[in-house]
Amino acid sequence: MKRLIFVVAFYILAGTFSNAQTNVGPLPKPAFEARTVAIVNNTHNDAVSEGAVEALKRWGRLTIVDDSDTADITLTFDKKSEHEGTSTQKTGEDGKPDSSYSMSFSSSIKMKALLRGNNSSFYSTSTGESKKKAGLACVLSLQKTFLEAPR
Repeated sequence: MKRLIFVVAFYILAGTFSNAQTNVGPLPKPAFEARTVAIVNNTHNDAVSEGAVEALKRWGRLTIVDDSDTADITLTFDKKSEHEGTSTQKTGEDGKPDSSYSMSFSSSIKMKALLRGNNSSFYSTSTGESKKKAGLACVLSLQKTFLEAPR
């Protein structure tokens, strides 16, 4: 019964982070054999790793270690920021030129998962969430992929 409640709760939480974009092929066999994980947080926001640690502890599959050189899997978090400006000019009702300028800003958090000794990731995902929710969303996405992957 506990397992059923956990699985239902997992899919509800995973659904709340549905804006994640994932790039994954078949998971390699060493990923299923992994027992340790390290987190490298390049976002300059500690809340991202706090969210990831929380999700990893809830999952319970991997033991978190500090040294990425000895970890079976390393999760690397990076932040990407974008901005776009738009300028418009039109003639106002009084016949005078009317101009405006607007800026939009967006950012995303990307997580890559690498196996020890490999330079290329076996899994990556990104989310528009920020801070703690970003870490949670990325790890939940990885967890969902593990649970659904054929073995």
